[in-house]
Amino acid sequence: MSLDLFAPVVPKARQHPIFQLLMRDEYGPERATLASWAEGFLDRDGKFVQELQLTFESSFWELYLHAVLGELRLTLDMSFDAPDFVVVQPHAFSIEATIAGPAQGGPPAFGYDARQDIPEDFTDFNIQAAIRICNAFDAKVRRYRNRYAALPQAQGKPYVIAIGAFDRPYAHFAASRSVLAALYGLYFDEAATPRDATDVVRYNVGAAPKTPTADVPVGLFCDDSCADVSAVIYSPLATWGKLRALADNPGAHTIYQTFHPGDDGLLPKILTRFKHEYQEHLVDGLYVLHNPFARHPLPPGALSHQRLSEVSMDSSGDLTFQAPDDFLLVRTLRSVVVRP
Repeated sequence: MSLDLFAPVVPKARQHPIFQLLMRDEYGPERATLASWAEGFLDRDGKFVQELQLTFESSFWELYLHAVLGELRLTLDMSFDAPDFVVVQPHAFSIEATIAGPAQGGPPAFGYDARQDIPEDFTDFNIQAAIRICNAFDAKVRRYRNRYAALPQAQGKPYVIAIGAFDRPYAHFAASRSVLAALYGLYFDEAATPRDATDVVRYNVGAAPKTPTADVPVGLFCDDSCADVSAVIYSPLATWGKLRALADNPGAHTIYQTFHPGDDGLLPKILTRFKHEYQEHLVDGLYVLHNPFARHPLPPGALSHQRLSEVSMDSSGDLTFQAPDDFLLVRTLRSVVVRP
């Protein structure tokens, strides 16, 4: 039986603002899309719908992952209480879902002011985003070592951490910059790139400054210290905007602006379309980043799809990217208010 995600189990005053928005009459198509993601999803502790309505983002990310795994035609065994997703066919591995949330006291990823909250310093923006990814990653590595590694459904099998970006206003603007720095210690620096350059300046980094006196190590996949983790699934775009992009609502007064790799390797290709002209795939904007030091590597093709970006490190330490030419880097949308 499918979950009823929308029957209120939390008083309206306590509901998450995005859930309240989703319940408005005009967002029926978005609700239908989210309900389709939940088909076959099991509420194993009886609290999932409550958590969706209270905190929204982590539950939304789980539903999105469930839909993606279905798109990849992977068979799940949802009878286990942990990790979050146990894949049994065609390969056996497990996935633990988490989100990169805001720092304590930091502003959330929703409800921001489009005129005031655009970051002024994108280098600092990306650094702080990388720190939030590292924190989310570290918590799930510890969970694996303390519990999951001994479970029959995970023992001796590849272990994947899936991280959704919800760490700050405009979190999606980080694209892959923060996760590449966090996992591979490689930073692409637009601020240091000359205007006449043909490629973005890039360099290796070993730590991100958290405070004036404390750093957070990055480059988590650059040695065997995190060999427990086979890969990371990451998306900065599996957000409310993804739901709106996929909803069958051609009459919505929404303008989509999307950024894709450019032909010259530096400037992105930018497209602007109205909702009735716009199409987006469920998997667009998703990354699968492999750990070259993994104790149990993912079998080739285990998480492959023609619409996602798969990142690997070769024997010389260079990164290789397998992605469609029109891979979705960033998506923004603007709603048009139609007045009588």
